[in-house]
Order: sequence, then C-alpha cells, then structure tokens
Amino acid sequence: MKNMLRLLIFAGIVACGIVVVALGFVQHDENLIAPVNLLLFVAGILLYLFPMGLAIYRDCKATVVISLVNVFLGWTVIGWFAALGWAVAGKVREADHPLSAPPAHPAAGR
Repeated sequence: MKNMLRLLIFAGIVACGIVVVALGFVQHDENLIAPVNLLLFVAGILLYLFPMGLAIYRDCKATVVISLVNVFLGWTVIGWFAALGWAVAGKVREADHPLSAPPAHPAAGR
C-alpha cells in the first residue's frame, strides 16, 4: 500500500506541474487553452473513476457494485466517498490455490 501511496503522490505532483506549465504557456494566448481544458477534463475523469480503479487493483469481491455506485452516484460526492471507502476497506478475493507445505517425508522408492 505504501508503494501505491507514493505513486499517487508522485502522479499528483506531476499532474500539477503539467497544469502549471500548461497554464504558463497559455497565459497570453487564448487559442492554446484547448489542451489545458482537455488535460483538466481527463484528470477529472481519472479522479472521478479512482474508486473503481482502486477496487479493480485490489481485486475486491464487490468490484462490480463499487463500480456501479461510483459511476451512478459518484456525482453526489457522498456516493464517491462511499465507493472510495468501500474500495479501500472491501474484502479482497483469496487466492484459488494457496501454497501448501512440501510433504514431510519423501515418497517411498526414491
């Protein structure tokens, strides 16, 4: 979880840097504002769908329901925080084939 937090912090810093640089370029030319609007739109969509991505990344049991809550109720902010909390605290799927210990005694005849 620490690596994911570091990745999110780094991605946030890079995204803020890109926005600041882009705004600096378009400060005096209104024809160049379209890329900034597109960048902000994409960043907004990624932030909006973050709980769904987190549920998929963690392989939660209720990924489909978390995604539905996020997509259809995320605009209410309460729904977004509910989906985020559920994705963070939700139960994850267990491995299908857990690793077992090797046999204590070798097979006879070997």
